[in-house]
Amino acid sequence: MKGLTHLVIAGALLLASATAAAEQPTAGQVDRVQGSATASQAQNARSLAAESALLFKDLLQTGAQARLAATLVDGTALTLGEDARLLIDELLYDPSGGQGKLLLNVVAGAFLFVGGKIEEAAGADVAIRTPVGTIGIRGTTVWGGPIDGGYGVLVLDGEVTVSTTGGDVILNAGQATMIFDPARGPFPGYGWAQEKIDRAVETISFAE
Repeated sequence: MKGLTHLVIAGALLLASATAAAEQPTAGQVDRVQGSATASQAQNARSLAAESALLFKDLLQTGAQARLAATLVDGTALTLGEDARLLIDELLYDPSGGQGKLLLNVVAGAFLFVGGKIEEAAGADVAIRTPVGTIGIRGTTVWGGPIDGGYGVLVLDGEVTVSTTGGDVILNAGQATMIFDPARGPFPGYGWAQEKIDRAVETISFAE
């Protein structure tokens, strides 16, 4: 009888967790997966595949040699490299206009961000938190992740502000920075060698 009680309690907890996840609004959809990728809400993890729904407050995670490409409801495109973790922390999008907000928390790994319609709203607030600081977004395609013993940010289009506890730097298209110690701030913007750009892009590229 005791064992049956434990099973009933465990089943109720699983149902409650699944119900809580189902109540979260849809944040987007997976476009493509290479290797293993999951989305989790509290202790409830879901395996991801093409066309899987992403929910608000999902923690996205990829495995070794994995890649994940997804599109959020406003058209923002995200690509994650291997062993990455990203939380969809805040998402406010009204297709009819008005203020929009998007906050992503990149806990680990490399990412590529291509901005969507939220950025077009007046007073929009779009930012990416990283392990070393925050990237403020404006009409942007930006790569970020560990590289060459530090944390790199490379702007392919638009403009970003990279902020750490030690200072800020504004980067425009074609510029990049490195952060080795957040307390010392990011390096001034400069152009990476093509070889380094290629290595950065490789971290979020799918195998053909």
